[in-house]
Amino acid sequence: MNASAVIRIAITGVESTGKTTLTKALSARLGGVAVWECARYDTEVIAGKATLATLERLAQAQADACEAAVQQAAATGVACVVSDTDALVLRLWGEHAFDRAPAGLERLEAWPNLTLLCAPTILWEADPLRSMPRLEDRLALHAAYAEAAAALPAHSIIDSTAHEKRLDQAVRAFQNFVDNRG
Repeated sequence: MNASAVIRIAITGVESTGKTTLTKALSARLGGVAVWECARYDTEVIAGKATLATLERLAQAQADACEAAVQQAAATGVACVVSDTDALVLRLWGEHAFDRAPAGLERLEAWPNLTLLCAPTILWEADPLRSMPRLEDRLALHAAYAEAAAALPAHSIIDSTAHEKRLDQAVRAFQNFVDNRG
């Protein structure tokens, strides 16, 4: 299979919206390759010492991981790759934490064919890397995600309150994308 034929799906949204859970379930349902969020395993992020330079480094690492997964998928005949994060996460993180977007997001911005935006409609779960337990804060940031996602060529909002229904929404969005692509 040619790498350009592999469908690239990015999962995005504020913290604790089920991105990792959806990535795992969707890649399993579609028989695709999952790409995990590099930030979750980064020592600076884990230590709470992320800087704008950290986000710039993470953008390159995530783009590299996504591109490697596409090559792996193409070599093994797998039809799709699902990434647990995207450039929107890093851009909005930078704007929220440092008042500006990190540089070097272009490769990661160009990577997905389809972006799935997870809405903050599930319960927030505590995690050492999370900092927004208030729903009001997550909803305000989600509005920025929704505005940015609306400008993308192909996106869908995943807003069910149950993980299984979110997976169904994502599968329908994928099928709709496949059915309507030129």
